[in-house]
Amino acid sequence: MIIDTLARAAVNPLYPAIIRRLLQALEQHPLAQLAPGRYAIDGDALFFSVIEGRSRPLHEQRPELHRRYVDVHLLLEGEEVIGASPLDSRQLSDGPFNEEGDIGFYRGMGEESLIRLRPGDIVLLFPGELHRPMATLGIPGRLRKVVAKIDASLLPGE
Repeated sequence: MIIDTLARAAVNPLYPAIIRRLLQALEQHPLAQLAPGRYAIDGDALFFSVIEGRSRPLHEQRPELHRRYVDVHLLLEGEEVIGASPLDSRQLSDGPFNEEGDIGFYRGMGEESLIRLRPGDIVLLFPGELHRPMATLGIPGRLRKVVAKIDASLLPGE
């Protein structure tokens, strides 16, 4: 997991080139003006979705994880809390993994860490990292965000 801001992360030489490429592409798009939906950068290898919705109480959000893609959450408007936890044997799957959608849901989070996002903040969650996005610890509110995907096979060492 990586926590940063879009502006800093896009030029951080310590991040793999494919991560910087995605973040720089996001900086070049007029994200505030884009309609909700999916936008390709490089087919199914690099893409992002603009999402509008409302946060929900943290305890109501289902823990999820991905196997194929790195998730990059960028908050554009509102406030968001993302709960995150390493996957271990105490967490039980809540149904079969959806290979096509690259998502699996779980019951419970174990030792959960909370990440508070403000506009411009990003969180990168790697395959196998359990998380529950679009949450709040307070009163639910409107969110506008980007969730980008990087095919993990493009990362060094894969």
